[in-house]
Amino acid sequence: MSTTRNLITIMGLFTFLFGGCSKQPAPTPPTKAPAQPAPPLTAPPEVTSESEEGFHDLVFWLQDIKQLPDGSQSLHGLGTYQGRPLGLEVVLGPTWQAGSLGKDVPLVTYSGVVTYRSTGADSDAFIQALDGIYSTKLSPKVMRRETPFTAISLGGDPRDLKSGAVHMKLFFESDKQDEYAEFYTNIRLADHRLEVHEKDPEYRLPIIKALQPH
Repeated sequence: MSTTRNLITIMGLFTFLFGGCSKQPAPTPPTKAPAQPAPPLTAPPEVTSESEEGFHDLVFWLQDIKQLPDGSQSLHGLGTYQGRPLGLEVVLGPTWQAGSLGKDVPLVTYSGVVTYRSTGADSDAFIQALDGIYSTKLSPKVMRRETPFTAISLGGDPRDLKSGAVHMKLFFESDKQDEYAEFYTNIRLADHRLEVHEKDPEYRLPIIKALQPH
């Protein structure tokens, strides 16, 4: 289970930071903490291998990371679902604004943009698999070329992935209430882990809509 959910005691404060969103975040159901951190990866895993009942938390093998000309960081994640290869590119934007939640909360946050990009057939397979895992029944054929999300860190520094694990909450913001979505993206560079964890089941349909062509 995600380390992210060990941070739920502070998540209510993020509602204030994003009070302008069209929909207020739903409370995260309580879950038990893992006994130990998930292990490093050496090959593409079955993406649902670490999911627990009630949550579809996906894990990918972080194949490589590249520094793009504009200063962005590009990560390539690979996995499988029922024997089918899946892949996606996650790009951390070049600019991150440091902030805090106030003097009573000892947490430095970083806000920026994270973009999910298609790598081709593997990414089309990813959104199709996600549609099946989420039981959203939208039947997407291809993944959108790129989908930007507003991001805020819950731990770690997204500007320096070598410094340790980075946990981020991503927001897809829309004027339409039924298109607003939240989920988590976690990166453990040293362990070759890229994690796509859900925030709440009610965001499954908006996530698929955000990742498919508009």
